[in-house]
Amino acid sequence: MLGGFYVEVIVKGLKKCYEDHTVLDNINMEFKKPGIYLIAGPNGSGKTTLLEIIIGLRKQTEGEVCIGNHHPDSLESKRSLGFLSQQNSLRKSCYVNEEMELVAEIFELKCIDIKEYLEKYDLAQYYHQRIRKLSGGTKRRLLLAMTFLPQQDIILLDEPVSGLDSFSRNEIWNMITEVAQDKIIILSDHYLNQAAQYSDYVYLLDEGRIVLQGGLKQVISSLKKTHVLKVRKGKHSEIENRLKSLGFEIDLKVSGTVYSYYFNDNNNTSVSSIGVGDFKISNIDFEDIYFYYTGKYIHERS
Repeated sequence: MLGGFYVEVIVKGLKKCYEDHTVLDNINMEFKKPGIYLIAGPNGSGKTTLLEIIIGLRKQTEGEVCIGNHHPDSLESKRSLGFLSQQNSLRKSCYVNEEMELVAEIFELKCIDIKEYLEKYDLAQYYHQRIRKLSGGTKRRLLLAMTFLPQQDIILLDEPVSGLDSFSRNEIWNMITEVAQDKIIILSDHYLNQAAQYSDYVYLLDEGRIVLQGGLKQVISSLKKTHVLKVRKGKHSEIENRLKSLGFEIDLKVSGTVYSYYFNDNNNTSVSSIGVGDFKISNIDFEDIYFYYTGKYIHERS
């Protein structure tokens, strides 16, 4: 925050091409106030490329990115931007305190007590441990603590909880939520329902384009459907006829052998009256919204 004003990130008409392949096409985004901004999309949708262009690691083909009044590759922008990639960049043979002290030295943070800083993230107990002895979740929390240490205005996180267990993901989201009270956090993630619950604003990408955007409630209400029923091919005709006989207007989305029927219970019909046996009927959530607009399921990586 400079002089009482938050540094804004503005993306205008962004396009990225590799020869005849377009990775990003006419991306327009604004990040003007503190909070968590989720960029959701399948592999190949352009999420990482977008983050790397904002941070200045890649050059766009067309359009512009402004960090305040500066370009991403300017010194002024780099002072405002923090970035955590998907890769584990920790040095295995080093101790935790050595990695933290390196960050403090690079950013000339002379008055900070590293051990005290680590305590608020429940990491002080590892202060004298070698990196190679830490669990995957602890390493990721340490990387996040290192990223947050310089207190930059804008922080980009590329899949910060990918491959972690539920406990580690919750711990990391608590860290992110705390920092986002007065910082702009822009992140991508594969655990869509969990990420959306924490996010203030969502951008949904598919094949390099923004197909939907807004707050979580706004995004979910945009569908005008309240429930989804998923069934395997072979049983779908029976289910479809049953839904239609009860007066439901349905939208069908197919992925492989899975048929997803989206419908709105606008007549306040008891969902149990559909009588579909063991087939799962659920309220619409963000992953269902995602599949409706992209036709792709997100497969969480273990």
